[in-house]
Amino acid sequence: MTGAKQKTGQTRAHTFILWRQRSTGLLLPFALLGATLSLNACGGGSGDARNAAGGGGFRGLGGSGSSEEVELDSATVLDSADQAAALSDEDLSAAIAAADLDAEVALAGPSGLVRELGSEVIARATWAGIGTQMKTASDEFAAGTLFANTKTMSYIQRPGTRVQADGGGSLGEAFGAGWLGGSLFNAFFVESVINDYSGGKSGLVTNSTSSGDIAATAALTDTAVQLDAIANFSLQGLRATIKTHSQIPCPDVNGLVTVNSYLDVTGRAGDAIQQARFTFELTAEVDEDANLTGKNQLKSRTQTHTEDSKNGYAATNGSVDISITQFSDGHFGDGKSTYKGTTEQEAIGWMSMGLMSGILYRNQLLPNLQKMLDAGRCVTITVEPSVSPMNLQPSANVDLLTEPRAKLSNSGVTARGTVQAKFKKNAGGSIVELGDKVPADATFHYLSPPDYKQTETVTFEARSRRGTGKLDYTLTTSPHAD
Repeated sequence: MTGAKQKTGQTRAHTFILWRQRSTGLLLPFALLGATLSLNACGGGSGDARNAAGGGGFRGLGGSGSSEEVELDSATVLDSADQAAALSDEDLSAAIAAADLDAEVALAGPSGLVRELGSEVIARATWAGIGTQMKTASDEFAAGTLFANTKTMSYIQRPGTRVQADGGGSLGEAFGAGWLGGSLFNAFFVESVINDYSGGKSGLVTNSTSSGDIAATAALTDTAVQLDAIANFSLQGLRATIKTHSQIPCPDVNGLVTVNSYLDVTGRAGDAIQQARFTFELTAEVDEDANLTGKNQLKSRTQTHTEDSKNGYAATNGSVDISITQFSDGHFGDGKSTYKGTTEQEAIGWMSMGLMSGILYRNQLLPNLQKMLDAGRCVTITVEPSVSPMNLQPSANVDLLTEPRAKLSNSGVTARGTVQAKFKKNAGGSIVELGDKVPADATFHYLSPPDYKQTETVTFEARSRRGTGKLDYTLTTSPHAD
């Protein structure tokens, strides 16, 4: 982005001033993401009338806002985050669904999709149908029925149906236009893949429906997992493609796990194209015992694009960027947001939707992230014994130097943290430091069993800000007296 930054005088109250109640105690960005965008997109007049007059079609988001990067007030960002974080996952899901549908309908004007489908009412109903199809796919994935070889998800609770009771929504609109279903699908996919990762699986895993409309691919290594999914739906002339991507690595040298994801919803009808992409980065802090500290940073970018040049609709582009930190005590700080190619009011709507999506995804991801840290695959452990561990004499003393190293960097530098030793199989031997967490690199003082022909297995576990490592180490006494 180019151009000098400007700063708005936006106040904290403005973030939610146009939000209205739908159903029980639920705040939804209806005006910000529905009426406001539609009015700006339509330019206050009929697109068909302007087309007939040679006016070039609807004015889109890119035509209604600043071409330079503009900064929103930090307090506005923090207030939006506080309000989003106060919602339950169910209410977040319902709010995202409503905002998503309003946003897709708003984009349908400048993209020409309304013209291709026949009316805004038809466009809204069709996008709502796409949302239902995507939500159904995510439910089937969670139930283990979408792909023949997947297991039922157990951790993530699926949000219930929330119908807006004031006439602003209906059961048919309860799942948005694909954004919510795509988010939930990705959450279930992450859980499934991290379960596989924790079980020691590596390599490429690919699943698809019998029709090929939905496909999911995961790549698993010791140091990272990568997930990609795509769903294609067609309904009443609208062709929708929903893509999700996530990459989750082991912690870096500073104990930071940086997760990168995106969700992309694209709709096509005739020559009309509209696209909304949500890019998400979560950086979570890990302590010296390989546990998440509770401090994390959210960064997100929401990008919109419309085009239909064959029918006189100029291409439009808009973007909203957000960065915010949540500290271990739960409060938010360092709130920043900029926008380009859209108005301030529209930007606040997209920012709120981005924060809601980011917080919901974070809530779903963090428990699985801790499970990945505990899997014992991010760190390797080598043992240097003072004598060979095989065919020891009974009651022999052996020093076992354990050296944990992060697999991600492969630098040979200690991962620090601690190492703990426990017997997996004990035949009478002992370890002075048994059960203690000894600072790495750690030396353990082992005494072999008092009898011949004995085999013991010691499990070493290393824990640090680089994650965890596990090693089963075997020692034996001689089969006979020399």
